[in-house]
Amino acid sequence: MKRKLILGIAILVVLGGTAFGINLWYQGSHYVVTDNAQIAGPLIQVTTLSAGQIASLDVEVGDRVDARQKIAAVGATRFSDAGNRQGFSGTLPWVTAPVEAPVSGYVAAVWTYPGALVNAGSPIVTLLDESNIWVNANIDENLVGRIHSGQQVKVTVDSLGGQELNGYVLGITPVTAANFSLLPAQNSSSNYIKVAQMVTVKVGIEIPDGVFVIPGGSAEVKIATP
Repeated sequence: MKRKLILGIAILVVLGGTAFGINLWYQGSHYVVTDNAQIAGPLIQVTTLSAGQIASLDVEVGDRVDARQKIAAVGATRFSDAGNRQGFSGTLPWVTAPVEAPVSGYVAAVWTYPGALVNAGSPIVTLLDESNIWVNANIDENLVGRIHSGQQVKVTVDSLGGQELNGYVLGITPVTAANFSLLPAQNSSSNYIKVAQMVTVKVGIEIPDGVFVIPGGSAEVKIATP
């Protein structure tokens, strides 16, 4: 009985190891997987076109805004005579100019407050464009030859508790990630050690309504390959 039990356990271990090996081979031959990936998105500085004083600020960090929605108002004294700007004679009453959101998205930062004086071009808020979110996945250069635009991708987002989103390959950066380093690695000795470089693959993601992903957050991508 004891020998049969040991034999049964040994068979289960062999079968389990075989199944694991087959699954590992299948995953490796049909997918390219990396957890070296980050969520990315454009941060848009919303500025004022003229100098003045912040008359009102209608948003806070984290608020969602729609395109063309008023987010602030800048007040200034308007002169009836464009050549007479040294004094206050001939001025019209205080007027305000609305500052509108150029895109729909979320307020990532607020740079001023009501009553503050601002110059033309000064940032008022920074918006995250919710319509243009992607993932930068760093792929080993030895595997990047299996990847091309349009391939289907599964993206697991850490900030969503591991929720999986659908995605697709948008493109492949034509240089390695090392080229973007402030201090690119250079070899000046004869003892060269070859190190596999990373290539950034841009992955578009489909974000369901009501789901918010955080740019800069970590993700794992699983790219389906031929």
